[in-house]
Amino acid sequence: MKHYYKIFTLTLLLALSTQLSFSQEVNSNRWSFEAGLSAVDLYPVGENAPQGEYFDEFLNLNDHYNLGFYVGATRSLTKNLSISARGTVNEISKWGDLGQADESVLVDNLKYYGLDGMINYSFGQGKLQPFIAVGGGYTWIEEGPFNTFSSTSNSLVGAGTANGSVGVKYWVSDNFGVNLQTTYKHSFEDYLPKHWNHNLGIVYKLAKDEQNGVETKTPEKNNSRWSFETGLSAVDVYPVGENAPQGDYFDEFVNLNDHWNFGFYVGVTRSLTDNLSITAKGSLNELSKWGDLGSADESVLVDNLKYYGLDGMVNYSFGKGRLQPFIAVGGGYTWIEEGPFNTFSTKEGTDNLVGAGTANGSVGVKYWINDRLGVNLQTTYKHSFEDYLPKHFDHNLGLVYKIGNGKEKVSNDRDGDTVPNEFDLCPDTFGLVSLGGCPDTDGDGVTDKDDLCPEVRGLVEFGGCPDTDGDGFPDNKDNCPKVKGTDNGCPVKVVEPAPVVTVVPAVVGQRKVYFNYDSSKLDENAKSILDEIAANIIADKSNFDISIQGHADSRGSNDYNYKLSLVRAQAIKDYLTSKNIANSLISISGKGETEPVAPNNTEAGRAANRRVELTINITAK
Repeated sequence: MKHYYKIFTLTLLLALSTQLSFSQEVNSNRWSFEAGLSAVDLYPVGENAPQGEYFDEFLNLNDHYNLGFYVGATRSLTKNLSISARGTVNEISKWGDLGQADESVLVDNLKYYGLDGMINYSFGQGKLQPFIAVGGGYTWIEEGPFNTFSSTSNSLVGAGTANGSVGVKYWVSDNFGVNLQTTYKHSFEDYLPKHWNHNLGIVYKLAKDEQNGVETKTPEKNNSRWSFETGLSAVDVYPVGENAPQGDYFDEFVNLNDHWNFGFYVGVTRSLTDNLSITAKGSLNELSKWGDLGSADESVLVDNLKYYGLDGMVNYSFGKGRLQPFIAVGGGYTWIEEGPFNTFSTKEGTDNLVGAGTANGSVGVKYWINDRLGVNLQTTYKHSFEDYLPKHFDHNLGLVYKIGNGKEKVSNDRDGDTVPNEFDLCPDTFGLVSLGGCPDTDGDGVTDKDDLCPEVRGLVEFGGCPDTDGDGFPDNKDNCPKVKGTDNGCPVKVVEPAPVVTVVPAVVGQRKVYFNYDSSKLDENAKSILDEIAANIIADKSNFDISIQGHADSRGSNDYNYKLSLVRAQAIKDYLTSKNIANSLISISGKGETEPVAPNNTEAGRAANRRVELTINITAK
């Protein structure tokens, strides 16, 4: 049965090629393209050491993942079914382990190439789309110490594979998404190891050319100022004008096999004018090739030294068409792990990262496939400010995605919001497509024409008005918008008779102050009463003493309500003393819930019981 994989793989690839020839069909959004990071893992595949059991250390990136890159194309057949083709390039330096703690069995950067075809079935039609896939392909791995089967050294050995995948795609927009996928590749030949291939990439879906038989309008000039990119980074420390194992400037400049170390990069660019822009970029790599010592076809190898770079550039592009050459200058900071040809620190141990600033110069070209998607080819010379960090080149090949804000040119759209007049609920006011072409100034989901509070963010159930105190009365109808209450948004008022004062032989007066539920805070009404009491006593200049008695309603425990009533009485005393009433003339006590003046089974009754009673004894002169 081993020959059947060839028929199966060729059938998939032939079907994909046939579909490609009909790529100009009406519904051209059936095509999507992707590129990103590939991680090949030969360890958790159910084999003997140095490989391991199925799914053992499945997410051990440090010891087992070999990073490379992949590109792919997908053709949708139905809403859920699609076929895809993918190519992968990698180098295998981590094979497995022999049980030693945190030790990975290393091999000498064995070349890896894969071509695969898959049939995919996705679940759901929203932004998040999980999927499964089955298929086959052909994979080549360079022979090494654990996969030596031929008599030819450094030869590539290939075999067919049966593939199974699970993954998920998340669509950031109608055209732009992210793919996370893991694929198990089972070889049909013993000499090619079984392995896993994990992918993380960016997906771009071609837009429809037509909708319902009506040709869409061509967008105006894309005024986007932001673009994002990701792709392959190749670091070369050789042709930089240094002594062996490095070489002269531009010597063997494009010798990918001997000198280029492959990793990946991500970047973001902000356009300032039609020609001027600024870019920030991050690079991640591992250096295994340092240079040569003059031996034919021999590269001086180092042990996968970690490389990290952060760079900022100012770019100037020539031309405004699809092909845009550019130059760039800038600087950044680069870290390279110490190795046999760059050991400069006195720090003990291994894996020491050494970093320094660099001055950068670039030349490159961008080609725009359409208004949003392009390809960037760029080479950057990075000159270190410190001797301990080697000068080097960083070559980039990546996909660029531009965030568009150009508006679709529609002849019957007076306000220019892309909603045709006949469907625009606000045809003369620029608005949001999601709200039928009407604006929403405060962003609360209620259009301005229907919003009772159009400049203040509010709640849909209150016609776009807020309810600051959360009492169920919107602010525009709340008589006390900052105080929670049930009487048109205000706390229930307790009406009490005027105080009765006996004049002879002494004046005895009683006043009451009320509190909100579970509170000892004085409101404005309470302060007004206390201000009046203090002013009258001071003006009268009679002998007096004040007895303050706190109370609470029945909600809560007896002990809690007693303490709360005492705190309320203390709050009254503190306020009076702040108005120059002597502390020694004021006494306080708490009664808790023991002396209600009204039933506690109604809100009005409970409000009446949340009180402090002030008894004022004034002795006549």
